[in-house]
Amino acid sequence: MKLYLEDGEAIGGSNLISAYYRTDLVPVPVSLEVMVKADDQLLKKLAVGKTIVTNQDVTLEIVLSQVINTQGIKDGKRVAGIFVIAVLAGCAPLLGVASKATSLTDTSFNEVYRSLGAKVRLKDDIKLNRFVCLKGHLPTERIAAALQKEAAVMMFADNQLSVMRLNELFVGDAIQYDRSALQHVSHPNAVSHTNVNYLSIDDDGTQIIGNVASDRAINYYPRVDARELQNLRRILITKATITRQYDENLNAGKLISVDDQKYVSLTGVHRYDSGALGGPSVTATRAWLAQVTEQRGF
Repeated sequence: MKLYLEDGEAIGGSNLISAYYRTDLVPVPVSLEVMVKADDQLLKKLAVGKTIVTNQDVTLEIVLSQVINTQGIKDGKRVAGIFVIAVLAGCAPLLGVASKATSLTDTSFNEVYRSLGAKVRLKDDIKLNRFVCLKGHLPTERIAAALQKEAAVMMFADNQLSVMRLNELFVGDAIQYDRSALQHVSHPNAVSHTNVNYLSIDDDGTQIIGNVASDRAINYYPRVDARELQNLRRILITKATITRQYDENLNAGKLISVDDQKYVSLTGVHRYDSGALGGPSVTATRAWLAQVTEQRGF
């Protein structure tokens, strides 16, 4: 994994201790955790607000930088490191609580991101009936709720940010993997807690709309229509994990096929350990694979 500082200088292998590059189908879909050996020059170049660029030309903005003691010992002294967290450039304003209320109608996710202070432009966008984020609330939580109402996710691919509906994720050619690579996941209690029923009140104020399944909790969601209620019941549930040597195909949003079963990569993590503090170097990828589950009422 090659990482470059804001001035174009590469973080040398002798300084880089570890790096975790992660993609998700969430409002801020790319993040990076880096540990490097501490020195005065790197401390300045890895300050909050600076950027890191990957070898795939993905630019990330540093949102946390702190000096910590590592477990390594050199010349009888504990080695100090700089721990850095960075997120996709332009998305940092979404991580803090909102400084003002945002209320939009007949809008889009592009407009939502700009209104919340993000400096990104979405390649593919969809319309929203309304969006509200009150002062003091987390923008990412409100964006995630808006995405769920549209049965959609935020995806980063080809160095661009896009809104994708869940059914669009499963269209196209899938990358084939052998079933021996998968570790299946079964958490029925987690599914039942996550995949809940939603009810709302019709516009006339007299009728409850929404279906109810007897084995699921019930949540009330105000000011949504029947279409949005239907979307709220369609969610991605993790079905398996896969661990391989470094594999760029396993970024979030990639369509995977195993034994004619299609999965979408919900989260992809690329790990690099240089071995700079002793021990072997590690380069590996792990992905969490999901399928769409729809709660059916009865």
